[in-house]
Amino acid sequence: MKNIKLVASDLDGTLLNKNKEITPRLFEALEQLDKLGIYFVPSTGRPFGTVPQAIKELPFLKYVITSNGATIYDATEQKNIIENYLTPEAVDAVIAVARELPVITEYFIEGKAYIAKTVYDDLTPFDLTESHEFYIKNSRTPVEDFWNEMKRNDAVLENINLVFKDMDLRKEVWDKLKSLGLASVTAATTKNIEITSLYATKAQALEKLCEVLGFSRENVLAMGDGDNDMPMIQFAGIGVAMANGEEHIKQAADIIADDCNNFGAAKILEQIIEEQRR
Repeated sequence: MKNIKLVASDLDGTLLNKNKEITPRLFEALEQLDKLGIYFVPSTGRPFGTVPQAIKELPFLKYVITSNGATIYDATEQKNIIENYLTPEAVDAVIAVARELPVITEYFIEGKAYIAKTVYDDLTPFDLTESHEFYIKNSRTPVEDFWNEMKRNDAVLENINLVFKDMDLRKEVWDKLKSLGLASVTAATTKNIEITSLYATKAQALEKLCEVLGFSRENVLAMGDGDNDMPMIQFAGIGVAMANGEEHIKQAADIIADDCNNFGAAKILEQIIEEQRR
């Protein structure tokens, strides 16, 4: 870990515990990382607007990869330095597939997430957990004419997120969208599908950021737990999967960290700090 100059980390299920918080132990490790001159880059499927405030307020935050790599946000300049949007053709294809399905559809534009008002007003048909429903109510903007608004903005969509109750339907839609070959199809959980540009994965964003900073992939450690983390775990010189992560992610990783609820991310950062100081 002596060559590490940049740590990229997923948020939910990786950096953050079940309470979505940065513990004092984790903050201390992040602070020490910064003092060693190592970049910490949150890498999330969330749009920037829904990134937890505790992350945005980190005093040493420089870059954030959002919407699964569709954008790289420069926290110092307060603007995106990389943007990769879905093509209108890809958006049309997703609308054609999803419009009549009993799923939650969301789209992300300029760091904000939008949802149909009819769905926002009544989430009961989707069997969401209480915490997921709370998250939607506090992070999504309801839209009256949802599908037409989505189509009207089809040149600037960062991400489309589909949330399923029926797992057989999810597999059917997954296979359909994959077969079209118009977009990157991935997921943060076993109940959703995330659609971004073919040129927007966390790995592609990391590669671009490394070019900006003059780093090689060997200088990167990436941590994650879900399918959308796989590309960056495979790209990084050191790929880390959380113990609570999906099995295929753990199989692809170089290191399996402790559970996110047992200071897994903090322990990895502490290892980096210890080795850098030797």
